[in-house]
Amino acid sequence: MDALSEALKAVRMTGAIFFQAVCTAPWGFAVAPLRDVERVIAPGTERLVSYHLVTQGRALVGIGDGTEVPVEAGDLVIIPHGDPHTMTNGSPSRLIDSLVSVEKIAERGFRTMQIGGGGEETRFVCGYFGCERHAERLFLAGLPILIKINVRHDPAGEWLEGSIRHLVSEAASGRPGHTVLLAKMA
Repeated sequence: MDALSEALKAVRMTGAIFFQAVCTAPWGFAVAPLRDVERVIAPGTERLVSYHLVTQGRALVGIGDGTEVPVEAGDLVIIPHGDPHTMTNGSPSRLIDSLVSVEKIAERGFRTMQIGGGGEETRFVCGYFGCERHAERLFLAGLPILIKINVRHDPAGEWLEGSIRHLVSEAASGRPGHTVLLAKMA
């Protein structure tokens, strides 16, 4: 077995959270360091990893060094170390604090966040999965600050996007066992 498979086999997923965002230009939000968000969305989780799957439209992801990465429908953006970042489309007058939005979404049961000025529409899924802290030394430490992969153009990517969409609907369902299902599928 390869080293990555061995590392992933050794890490237990402890939870997962998924919700949709519908944004109309101009819009923008700032994502705090995940260590500041963990207490709201995954209390007791040892390590949290976030990602965004763009399902429609486009945006810019800004990272700490000033770099902006353009993303479009089908792009999956993973922030493996929980670094603060921004997501925008257009020139919003202010960036929304995502921690406040996530707190509101948590109160409503993680459904849909809607923001923006009424222009071009961008839709994406925000996801978080929890894992044990030793995942950092097993494989997360060697990853870059941001990973961008387009999942629309091959069968495995289409399956991944379909699975993430299913997880969003499962997260909103409230059915018995949905939290364990989300953790296992993450």
